[in-house]
Amino acid sequence: MLRALRLLLVTFFPTLRSRLRDGPARPTWSFLFEWTIRFLRRDWDETAEWTLLQQRENVARRPYPAPSLKKVVVRDEVIAGVPVRRFVPPAPGAARVVFFHGGSYISGSTRHSHAELAAHLAAASGLELMAVEYRLAPEHPWPAQLEDARAVVEALDGPLFFAGDSAGGHLAVKTAQASARKPVGLLLLSPWVDFEMPGVSFTLNDRFDFGDRAVLARQASGVAGATPLRELKLEASADLPDTFVSVGGAEIPRDDILAFVERLRAAKVPVTLHVADDLPHNGTLFEAYHPQARAAFEAAVAFLRRARPAPGRH
Repeated sequence: MLRALRLLLVTFFPTLRSRLRDGPARPTWSFLFEWTIRFLRRDWDETAEWTLLQQRENVARRPYPAPSLKKVVVRDEVIAGVPVRRFVPPAPGAARVVFFHGGSYISGSTRHSHAELAAHLAAASGLELMAVEYRLAPEHPWPAQLEDARAVVEALDGPLFFAGDSAGGHLAVKTAQASARKPVGLLLLSPWVDFEMPGVSFTLNDRFDFGDRAVLARQASGVAGATPLRELKLEASADLPDTFVSVGGAEIPRDDILAFVERLRAAKVPVTLHVADDLPHNGTLFEAYHPQARAAFEAAVAFLRRARPAPGRH
C-alpha cells in the first residue's frame, strides 16, 4: 500500500505539468484517467527487471475496488481438479460464461485483479460466470493452462460462452479449438493473439499504454517454456462460434488484434468488433474512469445477451 501511495504521488505532478504544457495525452482523457495510466506505467517500468514471481506478487498487492461483488454470490469449488470461482447473479439465465482472466499467464486472479470484471459481467449479463483459476507460469509453462481449461469445460453441461481478457482471451480461443466441448460464443477483450508481437502499434502506442513490448517478451518466454512462440499464435478456424472482440485504439497490441479479426473474417467466423479509439490495453477494466470503457463493457454485455447457439456450431 505504501508503494502504491508513493507511485500516486510521483505520477501526479508529471501528469499535471504535461497537461498544462501540452494538453491531454489523448483527446478524451480526463486528468484522473491519464493519472491512472501514468501510475500503472510507472509501476510496470519499476518492476520490469523483477522476477516473474515478484511481478505476480506485485499485481496481487494492488488495491482493487470491486463494488459489483455485492450484486452476486461468489462460491469457490474445484472442477476436474481445477479451482473455479462462481459468480452467480440473481435468477441466472440458462447459459453460463466460462471466464479466463488475463495477466500474461504469470499473474492475475478473480480473487483480486479480476474480481470486479468477473462480478460485473455476471451481474450485468444475468449469466452465471465460472472463472477458471488455471495454473500460472513460469512454474507451469504452456500447455498447463490449456489442460486446466479443457478439464473444466469438458466437465460442464449446458450452453457455455468462453470469455477472457488479454492472455485469458488467448486461452478462450485455444480452448475452443482444442476441446470437444464447443462454446456458443467467444467474448475476447483485448486478446493476446501473437506472442511474437509483430504489430507496429507496439511502437506507435507505447506512450499511451501501461505496458511495453520488452517486458511482455520476457513474460512470453516464461509462459512458452519449450514451446516455440510461433506455435502460440492464434489462428482462425471455421468451427469457431460467434465472436466478440474489443480493442483499444491506443493499446500496444492493437495491430495484432485487428489482424486476428481479419483472419476470423476470412475464415467466415461471425465477428463483432468494438474499437474504442482512445483506450489502452484491456479498456473494459477502466469502466469507472472513461466513457469509451463503459461503452466497450456495454457492448460486451449486449453480445452475451443476444448471442445464441447456431445449428451445427455447438
